[in-house]
Amino acid sequence: MASIFDLRKSVLEHPSVWLLGITGLGGFLYLWISNSWGFTAVTFKVDQSNILSYMAPLIVTSALIERAVEVVISPWRDKDADHKTNKVAAAAVAVTATAGDPAALQLLANSKCELTEYTGKTRQYAYAIALALSVVAVVAGIRTLWPMLPMDATTNQARFPGDAGQRFFFNLFDQALTALLLAGGAAGLHAPINGLTTFFERGNS
Repeated sequence: MASIFDLRKSVLEHPSVWLLGITGLGGFLYLWISNSWGFTAVTFKVDQSNILSYMAPLIVTSALIERAVEVVISPWRDKDADHKTNKVAAAAVAVTATAGDPAALQLLANSKCELTEYTGKTRQYAYAIALALSVVAVVAGIRTLWPMLPMDATTNQARFPGDAGQRFFFNLFDQALTALLLAGGAAGLHAPINGLTTFFERGNS
């Protein structure tokens, strides 16, 4: 009984265990649904000539979201951040002036911790705002994978090859992926683009 209690306590104290379990259960349900409903693989049409045109809307939208977040965050958090930064600088000067007095050293350590905590909280606020704006962008029609689907010759629009059920899951994944990529910032989109272009260049050489 003691071992069962210890295991339960360990699980409750480590949220990553819950996350791993939920992820495993979700993966099992997805495999069961995809095989039961006959979902098929989706083919994308991507080459070196069109990869930048596919990703450009994401990069531009992400950069604009970053700027919008700065406009919201700066008036709200910059004043206190500057105050705490100056406090750290003053504490560092005091340490030098007192030749490493223990009280001055403790004040410097506390000031640094306070600034670090404040900066971390600001990043959390910024990401929350960016994610909210990214969800709005997704609702407005920004997508990552949809433009890479084969084009319909009649409508000149991307056409999903699967049935309605598979299309629902594809749209759900595409929307979630797009929102996370947009919230991550434009700089984070450069690495996969550079990797793809390098891959295509090596394939053509």
